[in-house]
Amino acid sequence: MGVSLHWSASRGHALSSAEEAQLRGVVAAHNASFAYDAQTLQIDPPQQDGPVLQGSTQLPSADPFATFLGLAHWCHALTDMRRALPDAVWEAHVDGEPVPWDDAEGYGWPEQRDPALMAEMQQLMRR
Repeated sequence: MGVSLHWSASRGHALSSAEEAQLRGVVAAHNASFAYDAQTLQIDPPQQDGPVLQGSTQLPSADPFATFLGLAHWCHALTDMRRALPDAVWEAHVDGEPVPWDDAEGYGWPEQRDPALMAEMQQLMRR
């Protein structure tokens, strides 16, 4: 059983076609650069009276280092998405636990912002 990342954005009006295209472009770029054997980020169709944007993905589960690095990758993607749609109320969580948001750094945990730790995790994953 894998770890899941879920996210949503809500606001009082629907996405414009330009906003939707921009967000889909952000997702496509991050999916293309995802270097792990796992599901990519998916955007679910909007629901009536629900979030204007929502989605989920399974994190890599075969290797704990890949799980950590994959989560960091998706936190960067969610940060870019949230910044592309700043007037929405965003939620992101990993198996029910909120993903921290920092106005300057975006989504993620401090460990994911440590370049030395990230490089070490990549080295450990390759063994």
